Amino acid sequence: MNENAQIFAVSVIVFREDSAWTALALEMDIRGYGPTPEAAVEDVLAMLSAQVRFAVQMGHPESVWHPADQRYWDEFEEARRRRFVAGLSGSEMPSEPFADMVPFSLGTDPQNEWVAAGA
Repeated sequence: MNENAQIFAVSVIVFREDSAWTALALEMDIRGYGPTPEAAVEDVLAMLSAQVRFAVQMGHPESVWHPADQRYWDEFEEARRRRFVAGLSGSEMPSEPFADMVPFSLGTDPQNEWVAAGA
């Protein structure tokens, strides 16, 4: 990783859709999919990286910022609240949906163009 890299925490909610898992990056309304929650998160980070690189190449990095629908933000907050309460009370953690802040690394390449790489 570039020593000039900056980390941005992306709000991600992960939930099951049929037989696959979906990870949704809320700030950008970008989805990743996979057979496991971890694979879905890896996929959403790869999709986010590709989207950021394309936006930067086109000269419009701000175009990536497109928040998801409010209902997903509400689900994110509720999932984090349930996880917090379960952790404090010692009860079983909810299995899904689950939500967390996922680190996403932003750095510069040798030509000082902004690029992104999943962390």
